[in-house]
Formats: sequence, C-alpha cells, structure tokens
Amino acid sequence: MLAGYGLPMEIEIRPTRPDEYRTACNTMCRALLTPPPNDDRWAKSLPAWELSISYSAWEGDECVGHAANLHVETTVPGGAALDTGAVTWVGVLTTHARRGAGTGLMRALVDDAAERGWPLLSLRASEATIYRRYGFGVAGDFAAVEIDARRARPVRGAAPGAMRLLTADEFPAVVDEVYRRCLDRRPGLITRPEPWAERHFQAVGEGKENALVAVHLDERGEPDGYVYYTTSWAETLDQGGRGKIHDVFAVSDDVELALWRYLLTIDLVETWTSPGRPIDDLIIEAVADRRAHRVTSVMDEQWLRLVDVDTALAARTYSPSGGEGIVVAVVDPMIEANNGRWHVDGSGARRTDEPADLIADIDALSALYLGGMSWRTEAAVGRVRPGPSVEDARLRGVLAGADHLFSVKPLPFCGTFF
Repeated sequence: MLAGYGLPMEIEIRPTRPDEYRTACNTMCRALLTPPPNDDRWAKSLPAWELSISYSAWEGDECVGHAANLHVETTVPGGAALDTGAVTWVGVLTTHARRGAGTGLMRALVDDAAERGWPLLSLRASEATIYRRYGFGVAGDFAAVEIDARRARPVRGAAPGAMRLLTADEFPAVVDEVYRRCLDRRPGLITRPEPWAERHFQAVGEGKENALVAVHLDERGEPDGYVYYTTSWAETLDQGGRGKIHDVFAVSDDVELALWRYLLTIDLVETWTSPGRPIDDLIIEAVADRRAHRVTSVMDEQWLRLVDVDTALAARTYSPSGGEGIVVAVVDPMIEANNGRWHVDGSGARRTDEPADLIADIDALSALYLGGMSWRTEAAVGRVRPGPSVEDARLRGVLAGADHLFSVKPLPFCGTFF
C-alpha cells in the first residue's frame, strides 16, 4: 500500500550516513526548488557535508527531508565568541509535508546542539513563518542597497593608505587573516568554515566574471581591510559600468571608509549594488550626497535560537541601567533547562528567585539577545508579557529599562549566507 493511502509508513529521523549524503542533498535541493547537483557541483559541496552534523528523514528507503548544521562561532555584544550551530540545508519534500518530518529534524538539531554544549543556533530562513515554533527569533535585519558613485564622492573619514589587488593564489590566506581580526567589530558576525569561504569567493580566478579582492595596507604595508566585488558593463555603454559588493571588512571605521573610497573612485563604474549590508552602515553618513545611497529593500537576516540561556546571557555585556536592572522569566517548551528567571543589570546576568518583571517566550529572547530588536515591540505583539506584580503604569518604564540594558551599537549583522 502506498504511503499516504490508508496507513502511512512511519517517518524515521536519524543521523545521515556519509554514503547517504548525496541522496539527502538531492532531496534537500528538490524541496528548495533547485536541481540536484551534477558531479562537478557535488564534488565542490562534499567538503561542507563532511563537516556538517546532518540529520535526514526517511520513509523506508526514501529520503524525504533533511536538515544540518555546521559549527561556527558567533560574536555577541561585548566581543565574546559563542559556539553556534549554523543551521542549513533544511527541506522536506512536498509529498511528505505536514507529517512531522520538519519538526522532527529541527528537534534533532536543537537536542544535538544542547548535548554538544553549544549555546546558540543560527539560520537564514527561506520562509519567515516556520522557525518561531522551534524557538528562533529574528535577531537582525539587513539591507539591499544601490549607490550612485559620482554623487557619493568624496567619502568622509577615510584612512590614508594604499590599496592593492590580490591574486587568486594569495587572497585566501590574506582574507582569512583580515576577516578574523574583524570578528569583534559587530555582534552577529560569525566564523566561516573553509568550505563556506571557498564557495563565497569561488568567482575569484574562475574567469566567468570580473571578480576581484582588494586590500587596504596600513603604514607598515600590512593588510588591515579588504573588499570583494565584481564589475561588469550595463546593457548599453551609455549606462556605464556596474559593480556588485560582496564583502567590506576592516579592523577600524576609518579603514572601512577607505575601502568605500576605493570602490567609489573605480573608473567607469557608475552604480554599485550590494544584496546585504548593515542597517546602520557607515557609508550612509560618509557619502557627499546622502541620497546617493539608496536602500532598495530590507529583510530579516539572522534568525537566532538560544539553546543554553544561562551561558548565553552570562556571555554578553549589558549597558549600565542606572538602576537595579530587570528580572526576566523565560518560557521554553523545547528545553526545560531554559525555563527560569534571570536578574539582568549592567554587571551581567544571573539566575534568581526574585519575581519576574517581564516574561519572555524563547523566540522573543532569542530575537532580543544580540541587541538589535526592541523589548517594547516584542511586548506589543505579545511575545513578552509583564510579570504578575508589574502594573500597566510601570510596564512602560520596565520595557524602556530592558531596551537600555540590551541595546547595542553598531547593530547586529552577520554578512555570511548559509
């Protein structure tokens, strides 16, 4: 009897064996509207699969769903780096949707991260309605932008120093070293496993497009920032050249602006675009004409899930509250150890028996954790609620205090798609 007619066969969730990786990949691709990889693409993908923690859903001998994560570290407010499972390759075949496969796969990843002692899970969502049920919240947005190079010049605040284009042979080591030095510059930045870095920069040296990496050199001639970009002509010559920005990373603000100065003075390129930049990007205020920088869209970037609330809250720093802080009660249906109350003030976070000022669902606390989202907003939509002793007249002040404690500048940004 066919599954789905009469009594369906049971769906099994289990770790994917190495000999099943390609089968699981084919399933995931079909679920995400892309064709399965050919032999060449699979050979390039395999190293990432070999690093992954992979779970798949099976009905008999058929793979019907897949989810995985790779180990990275996420920078949190204050500069600490926390072990994180970067969730990726999540998909369930339409023929087996709404039968518990997706929930089972996500449950497996959450449980696995908890067993490994990883405080965080992070993902990029193909759909924005799925992941709150598993405790994820939107911890940061990003913007797609377009910049008129002529109107943007000159760039204010740029550091002096030379620029140099890197060859295809030398850029991996140089970029890796510079990128690691930049990781404490914003909450939300993550380490990049080698297979991800190779995929991110694969256009460099392939010759299929004009993909370039340029570095800024400090007074000693050492790289302290890099930009990765591609250029091309528009459809007609009278429209000029076009550039696409993939990465801008630097060890300081003035070096970051020096990278922008370089980009915006490249001959023939009249318009620059980027699919993902920070909401509070430095270049917005550094251009000569603010309207030369145009945001074309804003989307959710990083979805976060606190797996270990104790470790996560203790690892980040908080703004001085000017008072006694707040007590937050956490509600987590999936991880019992996360249910409890924490006293949070300018000195840190610790478990407490004090009565709660605010009650936060785990998806709300996860969204608020990196400091880019608002307690007031989460309360307005019901994901944060007042504690039993907090009257309406006091709630506004409590929420303002929570926002003050958790807020950060610059805003969270990841800049790595996975």
